[in-house]
Amino acid sequence: MLKAEKIDYSYGDHEILHGVDLLVEDGEFVSIMGESGSGKSTLLSILAGNLRPASGRVLLGGRDLSAMSERELARLRCTEIGFVYQEFHLIPTLRAAENILLPNYLARGDAKEGKKKMAELAERMSISHVLSSFPEEMSGGECQRVAIARALLYSPSILLMDEPTGNLDSVATEKVMTLLSELNRELSLTMIQVTHSELTAQYGTRIVHFGDGRILSDEVVR
Repeated sequence: MLKAEKIDYSYGDHEILHGVDLLVEDGEFVSIMGESGSGKSTLLSILAGNLRPASGRVLLGGRDLSAMSERELARLRCTEIGFVYQEFHLIPTLRAAENILLPNYLARGDAKEGKKKMAELAERMSISHVLSSFPEEMSGGECQRVAIARALLYSPSILLMDEPTGNLDSVATEKVMTLLSELNRELSLTMIQVTHSELTAQYGTRIVHFGDGRILSDEVVR
C-alpha cells in the first residue's frame, strides 16, 4: 500500500502541490490524469522518493519515505520501486539485453539469475528479437517495452510511470498499455501512471483527475 498524506511542494515562490492526499491499495492501477503543468509529474517524483515534500509524508508499506536517508531511498528505488519514463532513458551504447540487466549490474546481483529473469521478461513482452539491438535500431514501442522490462527486473512492489506512451504512436500506445494492463491483472502489480491522455488513463482501474496541484476527482473504472 502507498499513502500520501497532506503533500505540499513549492519551487521557489511557486506552489505546485497543495495538501494532496492519495491512497493506492496493493494491486491497483491508478491513472493520475491532468494537463501539462498541473503538478502530476511532481507528485509522482515525490511518491518515488526522488523529491522530498515541503510538508506531509509518503508511506510505502508503512514506511515513511520522508524519514529515510538518501542512501536508504536509493536502495528502495533499486529493490521495490520501478520507474518508467516517457523518454525511455535507455543507454544508447548498450544493447537491449544490457539495458534490461543494468539494475542487476548496479546491484551486483547474481548474473545467472539476472539473465534468466531478463529472458523471461523479454519473452513476456515480445522483445526477444531485439535483445541484441541498440536503442537506435528499435522502434519507440520496442524501446518502451525494454524500459518496462528493466524496471521489472528486480520484481518491484510498485511500478511508477511518467507519461509512458507520450512518445509513441497510436499502435504502439495500444500495445504498451495492453501489456501494462495484463501485467497488473496477472501479477497483481501495483501501478501508478501520470498521463494527459483520457484514452491511456482508461487502462487503469482508477482515474484520479488532477489540476492546479490538487486532486479534483477520483473514480473507479474497472
